[in-house]
Amino acid sequence: MKKIIFLLCIFAAAAVDAAPYTILNAEQYHETVQASRNKITKILADLKSKPHLDANAQMAFIISELSDIPYIHQNGMGEGDWQPASNTYLPGAIHTRQNPVYRLDGLNCQTLVQVAMALYHSRQLSQFDKNYLNIAYGAMGNPQGEIVHYYNRNNFIDADFNPVNERNGWLVDVTSTSPYAKNIHASITRKKWFMQQRYQPMENIQVLSASSGPLMLERYKTVYGSLNQPNFIRQEIVMSYIPKETLVLQQEDDSYTPNQALLDKIPTPAIAEIVRDPASWQDYGIKVKDIIGSELTVSHLGILYRQTFKRDELIYRKISCSADAGHSCEVTPIFCQKKFCRELMFAHATNAYHQHDYWYQAADGHYVCSPKKPVIPTRYTTCNRVVSLPFYDYLTDYQSGYYTNMDVRSILGVHVEKLKR
Repeated sequence: MKKIIFLLCIFAAAAVDAAPYTILNAEQYHETVQASRNKITKILADLKSKPHLDANAQMAFIISELSDIPYIHQNGMGEGDWQPASNTYLPGAIHTRQNPVYRLDGLNCQTLVQVAMALYHSRQLSQFDKNYLNIAYGAMGNPQGEIVHYYNRNNFIDADFNPVNERNGWLVDVTSTSPYAKNIHASITRKKWFMQQRYQPMENIQVLSASSGPLMLERYKTVYGSLNQPNFIRQEIVMSYIPKETLVLQQEDDSYTPNQALLDKIPTPAIAEIVRDPASWQDYGIKVKDIIGSELTVSHLGILYRQTFKRDELIYRKISCSADAGHSCEVTPIFCQKKFCRELMFAHATNAYHQHDYWYQAADGHYVCSPKKPVIPTRYTTCNRVVSLPFYDYLTDYQSGYYTNMDVRSILGVHVEKLKR
């Protein structure tokens, strides 16, 4: 099991003196924002030059531009200094969490999906800004246009992200109507979740100016403490999913085969969400709801799309890590073995590997996932990064002696949301 920060999919900075909050490096913040905006602009320009691509090919191109961006374990998204009522980049405001609204120096599973969705629907930077905010915010509604607020962020995939983006026309639920679908229930207690964060102000209050810290501490006591809409206090939700045992068939010898007929029916591009049973979902023996203050049903998500590979073309590089003390990992290139391979690909920001391992091409040409940095000067990133692989291979991923999805009892299956256009 991973730390709860991964389970929620959600600028390292130094504290100044003994203040009960974190003060971010403002110069680094602005450099990160500008670099991200420059890269978004380039990706959109490249997309504009490829009008012939169909929807799946467009998504495949977007994912190729985001691949190998490191997984960011903390602070993947904040409210930066964006004006609350603006859906374009207009800096100057203060917020509880002032990490960048979006960043491309690191991604987690939710921010990858949000960036990919906004790129998929945009043609220029100003449109991307607007689309990203509409995709990432709306949990508490926008009666007065208050878009960029932490409490209005789509923090819960099941109760916020999915319904908000369905209402806004970005997504359509294609799971609940499936004849294979089952349902799981959960109680979302946003207020308790917010209030629990007051006990970790260094982690949850991160500001660009020391003068903003006390104001944001007070915001937790006042604004977050007085949000009493019914769905903020408690909301009962129903989450549909296709059981993993339906998508992946276990054989008598305990091996697995894909239910290819069913996988072929999944519409793409789409979002795949890994659904959990909140009653049995634990982290280090403690129920997740007791750690964060609320139940939830989604632990991970990524982008589904279809891509065609020619014979002998590389599909992906498979990483298999052992459970030994040295946690050695083998990297095996997987090639198309037929005239062509039409694969259902799953792109996600993963932290399935050891946190401090490095990913690079060794001197002999092979790729490695290793705790040792490369000896000779070469480009490297972290093993935990944005990757893409066939969805069946993700579901049957085998690490450290067990199938990381199939053997975990609390993982029930997959919820799919089709991207609309």
